[in-house]
Amino acid sequence: MQRSDKLCGLDKIELPLPRERIVRKKMRNTIDEKSIAIEKLKAFIKQKKMRQTAERILILSKIYDYNTFFDVQTLHEQINKEMRVSLATIYNTLELLQECRLIIRHNFSSQNVKYEKLPTGASTYYKICTNCDKVKAFSDGKLTKSIALRNTSAFSIVHHTLYLYGICKKCREKMERKKR
Repeated sequence: MQRSDKLCGLDKIELPLPRERIVRKKMRNTIDEKSIAIEKLKAFIKQKKMRQTAERILILSKIYDYNTFFDVQTLHEQINKEMRVSLATIYNTLELLQECRLIIRHNFSSQNVKYEKLPTGASTYYKICTNCDKVKAFSDGKLTKSIALRNTSAFSIVHHTLYLYGICKKCREKMERKKR
């Protein structure tokens, strides 16, 4: 996200875009991402010879408003502010969206099931605390490169997800304080 300036022979120096243009571009990308997802869902529904309903479009639209994980209950509360939609419809639509590859379901633990928009990057990594169920997404360039080297002619990696289970710093500190 840089621009080139040709003032006083500075045409080879890259200058950052003004902050407001970057913010507007991010907003536009979010809107574009949501529009593309809706069109993909409409095409998928048509291909499956299913009905296109306002509820399905609203659910997808709400999901694309989230910038992080969400659970079914939170989504249900948000949707019901605009339209009465049953929990069964939400679960069925989430299954449809998974099949359409627009969202991903994470079973971080037996009681901690979260969803998120399918990440646009080729890899996603998560640290999950087994004590407090806190989930933190992270990236690791070395790990991504190492996995990319595993591509062979027999198998080509499209994307991957890695879950690391352990105990977060806060929980470790609490446990150490209790021992004292």
